Amino acid sequence: MNNPIGTALKGKGLLTMLSRLGSITRRYGFVDKKIDSELTLLVDILREFNCQATLPVTATALARHQKIARRLQSQGIELAVHGYLHIDYSQLSLDEQIDHFQRSRQIFESAGIKPTGFRCPYLRANSDTILALKECGFLYDSSTALVWAVAKEWDSDSFRHVLSFYGSQPETLFPSIPHLTKGLVRIPYCLPDDEALIERFKLTNKMDMEKIWLDMLDKIYANGELFTIGLHPERTSLCKDALRAVLKKARQLSPPVWIARLDEIAKWYIDLGKATFDVQTQVDGCIRIRIQGPSRAVIISRSVNIPAQKKLWSRGFYQIINNEFTISSAEKPWIGLPPNRPESLELFLRHQGFLVEISAETSQFSYYFDQTEFNRKDERPLLTLLDNGTKPLIRLGRWPEGAKAALAVTGDVDAFTIWDYGMRIINR
Repeated sequence: MNNPIGTALKGKGLLTMLSRLGSITRRYGFVDKKIDSELTLLVDILREFNCQATLPVTATALARHQKIARRLQSQGIELAVHGYLHIDYSQLSLDEQIDHFQRSRQIFESAGIKPTGFRCPYLRANSDTILALKECGFLYDSSTALVWAVAKEWDSDSFRHVLSFYGSQPETLFPSIPHLTKGLVRIPYCLPDDEALIERFKLTNKMDMEKIWLDMLDKIYANGELFTIGLHPERTSLCKDALRAVLKKARQLSPPVWIARLDEIAKWYIDLGKATFDVQTQVDGCIRIRIQGPSRAVIISRSVNIPAQKKLWSRGFYQIINNEFTISSAEKPWIGLPPNRPESLELFLRHQGFLVEISAETSQFSYYFDQTEFNRKDERPLLTLLDNGTKPLIRLGRWPEGAKAALAVTGDVDAFTIWDYGMRIINR
């Protein structure tokens, strides 16, 4: 079994761990009154902006505090699983992880909660974790750390160390969007999070905290991607101004930002990938197209002659009001793929809202991709080509109801009291 103290030392370093022990005594109590107050503050802030959050909770801690968990669920908070124990799951075998995840589900369900999502403690997993989560019926995992280059003036050896420990990936190479791995939806976790702001950067000025998260929002919004905020509830009062600043700006942007729970994002991603479209070539050479997607999906187009009702959206795209319309185009304004296309490429495009046709006629399409391989490192260049291009294109928006980007407020609940931390030391 994992050694929790050894894992904490490896991940945080001795000085940070000692500092963290001091903060634990200040932010937790012997009963759950302090964390309950922080959770209430978090829910109140969310209500100000008419949104909800996802809180991954360690199962053994939830078992000792079911009353709070049930209340959070009744307030619209999604409770995901944060491990059966707060340990490093990258050190466990497939069978051991399946056992832990099944026990977690039993604890959640005994409290009247049916979890669909998971986040690894320490954001650490191994090649068996995805298989174990699928075996145990989870829809999504949010353990992939994606770091944004927005805090260079506060960079430190401590921060770089924890990025390595998390196995973080740079946003310059990987987009901040969901993706599928063996049928499981993978949702990124964005860094810097609250732990970085408070414990790594030692920030006390609310303006500095706000700047970092607002810069992240600006970059993510420009890319049309997903901002998964990490705010451990015990630090809500310390980061409340930064959270409010992000939610306020997100609500003011146009096109809007979709603020949603992780389970809603995962379900949307699955549904978007099931969209279909039909085309008919008319006598005059025009094309009649009908697109069938999720009820909240919107159709956007660029550089296409469409007499249908439309309105300006973003980046030269127009939002088409109806899902059936006629176009006049010398080439098909969607994406063509060859019959022997990589499945990973087709799935990626469909789940991003792109219309895909399988055809050997390479010259008929605005975009035709005939590569034999497609990996995650290819996603960012492909999206840049498609999003910033000028060729004719019709697609579904990546997010519902015309939103340009998405945002999820999340925060891991590792413990409710000091006693819970003590139980972690003995793997209870």
